[in-house]
Amino acid sequence: MSLATLRDVLLAPVRTAVSFWNGMDRLVGDLVLPAWQGPHPVAVFVEGAGPGGRDQGSWPDRLAAAGIGSLAFDKPGCGESTGDWTQQTLQDRAAEVLVAVEAIRGLPEVDGQTVALIGGSQGAWVASLAAANSRDIAALVMSSGPAVGVLSQEFYRLGRQLPAHGFSRDEVSLAQALLRERLRRLLAGAHPEEVYAAEAACHNAPWYGFMPGTTPEEMAFVARVAGFDPVPVLAAIGCPLLALYGQDDVFIPVEESLRVLERTLAASRHDDHDLVVVPHADHGLRVFTGDGPPQLVYGHYSPGEIAPGVLELIVTWLDRRIGR
Repeated sequence: MSLATLRDVLLAPVRTAVSFWNGMDRLVGDLVLPAWQGPHPVAVFVEGAGPGGRDQGSWPDRLAAAGIGSLAFDKPGCGESTGDWTQQTLQDRAAEVLVAVEAIRGLPEVDGQTVALIGGSQGAWVASLAAANSRDIAALVMSSGPAVGVLSQEFYRLGRQLPAHGFSRDEVSLAQALLRERLRRLLAGAHPEEVYAAEAACHNAPWYGFMPGTTPEEMAFVARVAGFDPVPVLAAIGCPLLALYGQDDVFIPVEESLRVLERTLAASRHDDHDLVVVPHADHGLRVFTGDGPPQLVYGHYSPGEIAPGVLELIVTWLDRRIGR
């Protein structure tokens, strides 16, 4: 047996399926722990928008090698979990995350005093809500989490994505005006089907598919998150915070998010935070790995991979806050 194989066998992470209840939903995930005896610090992954949950690629193994366990669970209605994530608000999801934290804090192999959260994109909003509402969160990592509300974030996205796909300035302005009116109506309590019907003249426009929500069902989900303001949530966070952004992100206004974060954290006298911009990286903190000029495909570099040093940065940062 080679040395590399022997090392992999001896230090292979221990994977255990776990389940817990949140109301009527049974949520199922994987708890991945270092091979040696605990109790271990643990990071809980918080998914962004859309379906998903358990598949976190090489992240759990990288964390385990550094002595940090992890929990990733399927969203309601995804994988083995019951329920329906499309019916959740951000507050619902944050409460769900805290239920997950409580479910593992009592395990003998988990150090209940050192549980962190890692949230990406919309998951960063959810993770920040959970951290703001609980003293049981030891550290928070936000990846590409907007520090602005839904209108500002989506307004920016349309302004960057639509021109990249060949749409004119007038078409961009029309899409942004429709977005503003849509959110105004939804926040005023209009039914999503009513709002969708009012947009009938735009349904066949080529740019309409880029709008956030192109069916009444999707629009109902937008309505549930449209009023979220991240500023008071960020101001209430007391645990150490690491926020990372991709320099080439076309989904969120990175510079504005950084200004808001710096101003908010200074006003709340938060004393342990690091704000990082990853050069030449997209929304997923990925860099272009193909030939020729970098190409963003629907906002993501393809082909691409996580920017060099990002995983190491996050693992090292967490190790210094929650490591043993």
